Amino acid sequence: MNRQIHTFLLTLLMSILVVSARAQSASDILLYIEKYKGIALEQERRHGIPAPITLAQGILESGAGKSGLTRNSNNHFGIKALGGWSGGVYKAWDDEPQKSSFRVYASASDSFEDHSKVLLAPRYRSLFTKSIYDYRGWAIGLQKCGYATAKNYAVALIGFIDTYRLYAINGGVKLRAGKTIVIRQTANNAPPVFDDDVVMDEEEQSEEEQTVKEAVTRYVVDINDVACTILYPGTTLSSISMQYDIPKDQLLEFNEVVVEEELHEGDIVFLDKKKKKFTGPKDFYTVREGDSLYGISQQFGIKLASLAKMNRMDMSEKVHPGEKLKLK
Repeated sequence: MNRQIHTFLLTLLMSILVVSARAQSASDILLYIEKYKGIALEQERRHGIPAPITLAQGILESGAGKSGLTRNSNNHFGIKALGGWSGGVYKAWDDEPQKSSFRVYASASDSFEDHSKVLLAPRYRSLFTKSIYDYRGWAIGLQKCGYATAKNYAVALIGFIDTYRLYAINGGVKLRAGKTIVIRQTANNAPPVFDDDVVMDEEEQSEEEQTVKEAVTRYVVDINDVACTILYPGTTLSSISMQYDIPKDQLLEFNEVVVEEELHEGDIVFLDKKKKKFTGPKDFYTVREGDSLYGISQQFGIKLASLAKMNRMDMSEKVHPGEKLKLK
């Protein structure tokens, strides 16, 4: 993460007024892991798909089980009702002009089983040449095979696995990047033995782990009494649309951008219309290095046109460090 985004996030965290009751915390993720790790291990045993990968995908794609889609359909992986699906259907927004149809499952176990069937398709065949302990290879392979559209999907999976030590669930270890996994043969179902050069100390932080932690794991806050979230590694505007059941074109409108590509990792994403002025105790904001008028409007939940008008500026006008801007 570059310095500007990191500074912006720290500024955001200092400016948060009220944490929403819908916020997802690390405890939510830990509860998800504890609840579903047995199912993930069963899928590994039956189909050879690493349990850490399955859990990381579930955490990422279901919001640790908190997304509206997951709560209403037991669908943990966002699998659509295509390919001759004859079961129940749940409608939710994603990247289509109309709501898309997603599969409804009788249980979480059925959703995990269906996810395994997706990965058993020929498209992902190359992944099964990798060890079940090579979560880095699997994560990178999933992205290369086009499993998700997010450009940093592999980074997100590895980051979650390292942060929450998911590698230990199936007896694996924390892996160094760029190393070939060689596992020595063991007898009588003894734990696998890994070459020392591929093992990272658990207290050492991987780049992916740092990225996930710095970008802030999924949560919702209220800024200026307007609900918002953060675009963090592995997510897209479409996945936010699905999680909160808001059309993507509305999210673009709320955040005053024309195309999704204008939003970047670490950016605030508002889930409703911003306000015409700041309702908090602060009357002015002193511009910092790297600030933009749009960024400040996002930071304080103020419409860009309103912020510009208050300060007798054009919406495209540059701001300068030390300049004081009215917020109300």
